[in-house]
Amino acid sequence: MLNVRQIVLFVAFLFLGVHTQHDNHEHHRVNVAVYYESLCPDSIKFFTQQLYPSLQGNLSKYVNLTLLPYGKSTTTQEFGHYEFSCHHGPGECRGNRLHVCAIRLIDDGNSSEGLGYNKVTTGFINCLMDRVVPNGNQTDFPTKECATINYVPKYAEIENCANDVEGSRFLNDVGVQTAALKPPLTSVPTIVFNKQFKQDDNELAQTNFVKALCQYVHGEKPAECSRNSAHSAKLHFGLLAIVAAIIFRN
Repeated sequence: MLNVRQIVLFVAFLFLGVHTQHDNHEHHRVNVAVYYESLCPDSIKFFTQQLYPSLQGNLSKYVNLTLLPYGKSTTTQEFGHYEFSCHHGPGECRGNRLHVCAIRLIDDGNSSEGLGYNKVTTGFINCLMDRVVPNGNQTDFPTKECATINYVPKYAEIENCANDVEGSRFLNDVGVQTAALKPPLTSVPTIVFNKQFKQDDNELAQTNFVKALCQYVHGEKPAECSRNSAHSAKLHFGLLAIVAAIIFRN
């Protein structure tokens, strides 16, 4: 029959073995979908203060990012021509088209989840949101300036796309995706992790995107999640200390 020392050792090795297996498990990217509007103040704040800064390091390797610039817009269609009514006016409709054209053209048409994180696209859109000065129908977007900063060679194509039926078609596609969100979108921005909306995650992401994302990163976490890792390490060493004390006492 096992004595106390043998039982404690067995439990400790079992725990460490499970933990090691978990840490060695290959991590999976987290699907992150951001439903937003090009001139929405809260969208701009989230993009420029949370999303973009958070993805400048290793954390970007853990993300499949999908950007959906539509929000609370509505679409009508007559004879193949799309008309949009946007939450913050016609200027925002143009901004939404610029964003979706950038996503389609810079990414060479790949706009679905599962494709990782395009640093150039996200940097370009972050620049547009950070530097735009809303002015009603006359809002000018610094397309060329942001293209230069982010090394985007296709800025003329992006402008042409936004002014053409192609851009309207792209934006309509994003509208269809937005309408399919369950439950329906009620606020902007809305952030969805792994295709399942949770209000707590959405709220947390807007004040601490790193913490919200790290909840979904399995296996060995990136350095940006170090606070959680440090807390976990303390628990593990604490358990080992307890095990050691029992062993030597017996």
